[in-house]
Amino acid sequence: MRSKSLNTMVWLVLVGALSACGQGYDEQGSQLCEQAATHLLECTGAGDAGFEMNCQASDARMLLDTPCAVLAEASVNRSALKADRPGAEKSFACRVFNLGCPPDNECIPPLSDEGLDHLIELSEPTSVSDPEDVKRRVNAIAKVFRDEGDPRGLFATVYRLITNRAVQSVEEGDYTHPDWAHDLITEFGRRYLANLHGHLTGGEVTGQWAKYYRLAQDCRVGRGRTLGVAIAVHLMVDLPYTLHHIGSLPEQREDFVRFGDILLEVFPDLIFDIEADYHTDVSGLLNGFFVGDWVDSVTSKGTTTAFIYQGVRLKAWRDGQNLRRFPRWMVATDIRTAWGMAEIALATLDAQGAL
Repeated sequence: MRSKSLNTMVWLVLVGALSACGQGYDEQGSQLCEQAATHLLECTGAGDAGFEMNCQASDARMLLDTPCAVLAEASVNRSALKADRPGAEKSFACRVFNLGCPPDNECIPPLSDEGLDHLIELSEPTSVSDPEDVKRRVNAIAKVFRDEGDPRGLFATVYRLITNRAVQSVEEGDYTHPDWAHDLITEFGRRYLANLHGHLTGGEVTGQWAKYYRLAQDCRVGRGRTLGVAIAVHLMVDLPYTLHHIGSLPEQREDFVRFGDILLEVFPDLIFDIEADYHTDVSGLLNGFFVGDWVDSVTSKGTTTAFIYQGVRLKAWRDGQNLRRFPRWMVATDIRTAWGMAEIALATLDAQGAL
């Protein structure tokens, strides 16, 4: 019964998360926050002083785009999706939706002007030329973040190893369609760089990547969850759109599967490098992509098989193919649904100390 209730809540919260990717607003931030507080009160029958005190315009937009049914359901199941460790009192919106949270970035050293300028230059996406260029940029980005002690580089450390091995596999002639593999590495990397560039410059960032960078700068959130969100974004959201963008065809599916098998080789190195760069043990997270039961523990039995590494990648392949066959909005909803389910599971696991 509790599992069914949790699944229902996860679905409802997910619907709210999807709608939060919607329209912009022209009102001033203070007006947005007032409207969001009123919306929360009307939907749940309870105010949230903590949210009102710490609300920002981006928080308000997301809350205003969350349907009443989502807020009402979440308000009676607050503990199940508590996103940070127990202890300090937090507002409902902060604990459940990570909105209106008091700033807690004291553990994050400020990025130097030199480091920021270098990252902006490296992440400029329109000048990306080929896989070697992606490799050079990603390795340099990972080094800047590591040297600055900035946890926004958690994913860069992972992506560095992935990109290095991917480029090596193309050079060694591992694929029947080498031009396709060349394009995949280039465009996949460009999508990551474009979102990093947008984040650093106040430009365009997808809602999923914005969530990662927000979590990475929140000292309350476990780094296992933060890295898991980034991996989920890149595999579940970026990958299908990249596959569609480069015109992937059914006959290239075998190369795609081989690509995944080759990249599995670096996972032990990922665990080692994250520990070395950020003093964080992510073995539990990364093992969960293969044989772990952590997804089952917060959803339903058998769900793990849908989140193992190649399972995630094969869904991305299907989504990429479906973007050619079905209305884009329909496939986009399915893509966001898969990512949202993973993100909610990671938030719950972080609350339980499982990551």
